This record gives sequence, C-alpha cells and structure tokens, in this order.
Amino acid sequence: MLGTFSINDKLGKRLVVILKGFPCSWGRCSFCPFAIERSFNMRDVIFTNRRIINEALKTLEKEDHKRIAVFNGSSFHELPYDTIERLRELAKRRIFEIESRSEYINISSIEALLSYYEPEKLIIRIGFEVYDEKIRENLLNKGMPNTELQRIYRLKNEVKELGLPIEFWVYVLFGIEYIPEEKVIESIKVLKRCLMV
Repeated sequence: MLGTFSINDKLGKRLVVILKGFPCSWGRCSFCPFAIERSFNMRDVIFTNRRIINEALKTLEKEDHKRIAVFNGSSFHELPYDTIERLRELAKRRIFEIESRSEYINISSIEALLSYYEPEKLIIRIGFEVYDEKIRENLLNKGMPNTELQRIYRLKNEVKELGLPIEFWVYVLFGIEYIPEEKVIESIKVLKRCLMV
C-alpha cells in the first residue's frame, strides 16, 4: 500500500512513507511481496512519489514526527534522484529509516547519506531474513552470502568507532514453511547480537 501513515508504537511517533520504486536490481528473492510498490515507468515512479512526499510534508506541517521511515519495495539506493532529493526536507534533524540491500552499504555511502540528509540518526534496515546461509541462499535466493553478513558486521563496528549516528536493523523472515521455528529463533538471537547496535 503506497502513501503516508502516522504510527504511534513502542518506537514512538513516526511517519511511515511508502513510495513507489523500480523493481529491485537483484529481483530474484523467492518470497518478494512488493509488486504494487514497483513500476518500470520512470514518470509513474517520479510523479507518484512527488504526491506521496507532498502528503508527508503536509502531515508534518500539522503534526511533527521525530521519526521518518521510508519503504519502497526495493533498495532506497535504487530510487530516482528526484525522489532522493525531495526526501531531504523529511529527513533533516529527524531519525531517518531506510531499507537497502547490503551491497549498497559501505562507509562512503553512509557518510554520503549523513551529509546529504543531515538526520539526527540514520537507521539502515537490511533483509538478511535468516542466519542459516543454506536457507538464505538456496531457498530464499537472497544473494547475500555469509561473507556479506560478516562485511556488514565489520562495517557496524567501524561506524561505531567513528561515532556516526547509525543503527543497523535486520529483518528476520518467519511464517514460511521451509524456515523451521528453531531457525527463526536462532536468526533473531544471532543477527541481533551481530548487527544491531
């Protein structure tokens, strides 16, 4: 569902902004549910997102939110520049949450996001889905081997040492028959310990 949604939960008051994006460049995950949030048409993506971002700005005029969470059915880094630019006003001096595939995340991309958006804090959500590499690669077809998980773990430590206002959040997938409950529990424990600050 595209649009803006004001949510008040244990994370506090946040504005969730669900944008239209292009199909994910990876595009091979076996479980992806994001068909409605995608288009191949640049004009459609740009103008739909302009409308949604304008809705978000109007919401913020009436009621401030300290957290802005952006979702687009693929990686934040694959949004068109027009959308990236228009999000600046939403992100500045707020907690700004985005989703990305891990390959787009490195120290340079993090520093660029912090410099461009000037958020109070940047939260980067990554869908590793399950700690078990065989399930992640052979059944889910994520294209994120354990070497990538280890790289992000090292990056998390580097970011912490630099004192950058970054948090990594990790998605864990559950409710799919070929991911046993014990693998979900293991994933929550291990991925939280590895990646969440």
